[in-house]
Amino acid sequence: MSTEEEYRPAYERVVDEIIVLISTRDLKPGDRLPTETEMAKELGTSQRTVREALKMLSAIGRVKAERGRGLFVGRGTESLRGAHPVPFRPTDMDQIAALFRFRAVQERESATLAAQHATPKEVMALDEAVELGRTSAANHDWEAFTRADEKFHTTLAESSHNIFFVDAVVRIRELQAQVTFLELGQEVHEAERAVREHADILDAIREGDSQSAGDRAAHHVRRTLEDYRFEIERRLLALNSAS
Repeated sequence: MSTEEEYRPAYERVVDEIIVLISTRDLKPGDRLPTETEMAKELGTSQRTVREALKMLSAIGRVKAERGRGLFVGRGTESLRGAHPVPFRPTDMDQIAALFRFRAVQERESATLAAQHATPKEVMALDEAVELGRTSAANHDWEAFTRADEKFHTTLAESSHNIFFVDAVVRIRELQAQVTFLELGQEVHEAERAVREHADILDAIREGDSQSAGDRAAHHVRRTLEDYRFEIERRLLALNSAS
């Protein structure tokens, strides 16, 4: 065992083990999980440690506890089944921050290049994504809003005319999906802010302003990380208050 692993809290290791359990048993959202007692016995740890791990998994929506019914697999677990070259832990805030920092670099460079190379057709596709985001936010249609967000960022990468950025944005968004299915942005003011940020990036691309396009794209990603941190802290506080 590495030094880093030795100093990880026990509940963090159990979080990883529960995620593996969900994946290896091919459990889907809504499927029943073993009880705390059963998991403690199966994982060779204490029930208290399992309870702390489940609190963290509940906070990010991986596990759903229903009073009187038991524990169930939450949403977002589908993305755990894909094989990734990097062992990603969606409950590790250091890894999450590193993921968003990488994405900020990638988005900055994509937007910078898009301001130089985007074709009229690509600018039109970005504009359509912004408008779809604006309309879906106004209608509280969050599935459409998610599609608009994905279309904007995928088209942004394509507009860089660098195939490696296109591949990177797909892979990074697959990982990010493990930490952003928390219904972040599903408040009208948050969704509208995201749309405004997309529109600001597009304006800079239209103007051929590489510096502003890159700066605005990086700011947009950093703001998303701040929202995620705030939501996790809020959920953990609520869970601790209820226990």
